[in-house]
Amino acid sequence: MSGITTLPEPITMSKQIGVESHALHVEKVPDHEDLVARLNTLDPPVTPEEEKRVLRKIDLRLPPFLLILYMFTWLDRGALGNAALMGIKTDLKLSGPQYSLAVSMFFVGTCIADLFTNIGMRYIRPSLYLAGAMIIWGIVASLQAAAGGASGLYAIRFFLGIFEAAFISGAPYLTTILYPRADWGKRISVYLAATPLAGAFGGWIAFGVSHINSTHIKDWQILFILEGLLTVAFGIACIWVLPDRPHNTRWLTPRERDVADWRMMRDGNRTHGKIQWSVVLKQLQDWRLWTNIAIYMCQVISTYTIATFTPIIVKTMGFTNVKAQLMVAPPYCVAFVMVFVVGYLSDRFKSCSGILVINSIVAAAGDLMLVLVPASHNNVRYGATFLTITGILSGVTLSVGNITGNSCGDIKKGVATGLFQAFGSTMGVATGYLFPQKDGPNYRTGFWVLFATTCFTGVGSAVVTVLNIRENRRRDALTGKPPTDKVINFDEDGLMERHPHWRYYR
Repeated sequence: MSGITTLPEPITMSKQIGVESHALHVEKVPDHEDLVARLNTLDPPVTPEEEKRVLRKIDLRLPPFLLILYMFTWLDRGALGNAALMGIKTDLKLSGPQYSLAVSMFFVGTCIADLFTNIGMRYIRPSLYLAGAMIIWGIVASLQAAAGGASGLYAIRFFLGIFEAAFISGAPYLTTILYPRADWGKRISVYLAATPLAGAFGGWIAFGVSHINSTHIKDWQILFILEGLLTVAFGIACIWVLPDRPHNTRWLTPRERDVADWRMMRDGNRTHGKIQWSVVLKQLQDWRLWTNIAIYMCQVISTYTIATFTPIIVKTMGFTNVKAQLMVAPPYCVAFVMVFVVGYLSDRFKSCSGILVINSIVAAAGDLMLVLVPASHNNVRYGATFLTITGILSGVTLSVGNITGNSCGDIKKGVATGLFQAFGSTMGVATGYLFPQKDGPNYRTGFWVLFATTCFTGVGSAVVTVLNIRENRRRDALTGKPPTDKVINFDEDGLMERHPHWRYYR
């Protein structure tokens, strides 16, 4: 911590060292240094109008399409919850523990793959990388319809997690290399709005499928095949729609690529050049990163649990199997709206952890109601699901922003994204066991766990907020406000987040 909070006046020091040190540094990472110099001397200089034009061009393609793609990840992973109400347990002769293990196997796969997926995006065009992964996981998702028993379902769910991991980690990383922090919150909100939208949409699809009544194929098999084939179709479209990096996105002109590069490097991203793993390893000693990953882990155990078990929880409130599929949608619709509200507020106030404290209070109130209100009070408990689902799902934007927004540089963001997704997946493994059938209809143990993790999220976020505000004020007092009209070489002397012009999101 001391390495971050104590600054050796690096601006003055670099002036004293002079040209000789600068030449040595250029030799060390020539691509990055040359690019910084070139972007600071663009002729003509980048104008605000150009920035808006490039931003609008990226906006029209990336966030809406990512929303659709991410919605399919949630549909494919969460369809097992809907299938449980369609008789998959009976047809495959799954016991309660076997069903829980099938849920968890998905997260075993993502936990293994998350650590490595973003490294692949450094060497393969993101559009091709994500498209290939999506096509494969769509095929695997469809194969769930052919699972002949528990063992087959375990294997399919494991490989579904392996290939979905490329998108689960890769998509947030892609947004961080195309949007500066000041523009990131509203755009990632479009992407993360897929979580509540998938919860609502998945319920509607399941409701419609349950009315097919085919004599040749089970309803849950139709559900898996339909959602898997839709995933494959959109995966093929990825090749033409998704961008790559700012400097090589095919549907940007050469000048627009320079503008996109300028915007990202001004925000501390290294978009070109060799990976300096020694600098990255130093950055991974950042206590803020690991604290925010711990906060995300507590956030995500609630997110994954809600995504998987909401249909089963809602059914205990007096609804039939078919109506429960439909009644899942309203809380998710409210959460869908709140995701955008939270994203806007995050950009407006340059705050993630501070707003996450409020989200945690809302979600904890819902969890506590679900624990304490008797199962016979169905209307009150159903109302509590609105608080829990809204607080948890809209808070994902903020917990992810805590990590990526406070990571300086493209490489650290990629590594950090893989780390928080991998550690989050370990929490996903636990979700399969939080709501065993024997605990119904109250499920008190599960809701107490969600209440505890939500409280940790709130308290941890409050501590991070206070410390980030104090550090930003200290740096303002030392060096003044950072310049906003040029590219800053945060890589100078390997400082990164310790650079005096870097400011943390609070």
